[in-house]
Order: sequence, then C-alpha cells, then structure tokens
Amino acid sequence: MMKFIRFLLPLLNRFANLVRMKSCSYALFLFLPLNTCLAQAPATQTPNRRQELYDQYNSYSTKPVSTTGAPVSVSTDSIMEAQQSSVSKPVVPPSNEPNEDQWQPNTAVGRSGVRIGFRGGVTYPAFTDIRPTSAPGLGFVGGITLTLGQGIVSFQPEVNYSRYTVRNNSVFGANTQAVDKVEVPLFLKIATGTYAGNRFFVNVGPYGSYAASTSIDGKKVAISNAKGRFGFGVAAGIGFALKAGPGHITIEGRGLYSPGNTESSLPINSNTVSGQATLGYMLPLGSR
Repeated sequence: MMKFIRFLLPLLNRFANLVRMKSCSYALFLFLPLNTCLAQAPATQTPNRRQELYDQYNSYSTKPVSTTGAPVSVSTDSIMEAQQSSVSKPVVPPSNEPNEDQWQPNTAVGRSGVRIGFRGGVTYPAFTDIRPTSAPGLGFVGGITLTLGQGIVSFQPEVNYSRYTVRNNSVFGANTQAVDKVEVPLFLKIATGTYAGNRFFVNVGPYGSYAASTSIDGKKVAISNAKGRFGFGVAAGIGFALKAGPGHITIEGRGLYSPGNTESSLPINSNTVSGQATLGYMLPLGSR
C-alpha cells in the first residue's frame, strides 16, 4: 500500500502541474486581445470628441462620424448658425421708387433747354453830340424773353415795349417829347458757368423796331402818315443771372444804337444811344 501511494503521489503532482500550465495559457489566450484593444484605445478622450459624440447622440450634427484621422469638432455656435441659415428669408418685391444713390436729373435745371422770362426797367437816351436845348429823360421798358440752349452760347429773342423821352428847352417854350416803340432784338447770348448757379452773360445782336406812337407833354401826335417808322440797329448788354428758386433773377444794362433815317420826322436820330437798365426773371420750361 505504501508503495502504491508513493507511486501515485508523483503522478498527481505531475498532473497538477500540467493543469496549472494549461489554465495559465488559457488565461493568457483570453486576456491577450483585451490587452491589445486597451493598448490601441486612447487613454482619455478629448473634449472635442466627447462633444461630437454628444451632438451625434442628440441629432445636432448630420455629418457622419469619422472612424479614421483626427476627430471632427462641432461647436454649438456653428450648429445654431446652420439652423438660422436654413430658415428661408422672405422675398422682398422690387420697389419702383428711385434709389437715392442713382442719379436723378434735375428737372428745374438740366432737363429743359428752353427758358422763358420777363424783364422790366427804365430807359435813358444818351446823346453822342452836344444839344444845348435838349436833355434826356427817363422812360420805361418791359417785355418777354426766350432763351434757347443750355451751354455757354445760346440764342435769345425778345419782344419789348419801350418809351424814350427827351426834354426840349427853346425860346418857344419847354416840352417833353416821347416815342413808344416795339423792339425785337435777336441776341447771341454768351454766359459763364451753368444754370445750377450764378452766371455772368453778354448779349449782342441786331434788333428791329417799330414806332407805335409819339406824344408831346402827354398828348398823342398822329404819325400814321409819317415815314421811317420802321428802324433797325445793333444792341449789346452785360448782366448777371442770380440763382433764385427754379430760375434766375437777371440784372442787365443794355444799349441800342440805330443808324437813323433821314426821312424820319420822329424825335430820334443816329446820334442817340438808347440805354436800358432792367430787372427780370428767367424760368426753365418743363420744370416741376
């Protein structure tokens, strides 16, 4: 019996050693993949990765989670901006009102090339010779003016009604003679600047006249059969156009010279320059 026990103990001891070796190998076989996975996984996850997983879990991001490369960072601000941009904005219909940045023509200044106005003032004949018994007197003038053109040079026809007076002093007594005329000057107007501001101008050109009536001391004198009622001559004037509202106030001094008529019985001759000083207003046609 003792021999059998001595024979059996070494076998049991060898069997136990064999069992321990196999269990250790089985344990190594089981834990080796786990250790490999733990070694490949990062020790800690970055905050961006945690935010990405949180956003993905709450359906904030539609981007697929990348399994390779660097982790994708998705912030809450970018998500809110994407949601706001996805909301469709209302379509505003185009407005017919003019934009302030667009150029709009000035209807009162630049659109119309035709200007109309009126003028009125006083007349004063100036003698070019010595007349001991005669002296010039004040008269009046008034009429309408039309200007064609916008640039430096324009055409300006006029129709005016003028009265020129002369005081006579002789041995037979003193009297005042007056002649009323319809004058039609055709001026070439040369002006500086533009109609948007003040201008200086010069008028020069021919004119025609018609003696409508004459009077002595206010009493009409018949001139229906008189010769030389029609006259002609040259006229020139200088003045200023001052911007006032849609138009201009005009201030002008003008002289008209007629070569005269030897057959005329009217109290004017070629030795007289008919002076005029007027104030007027010019307004562009087509302005609002």
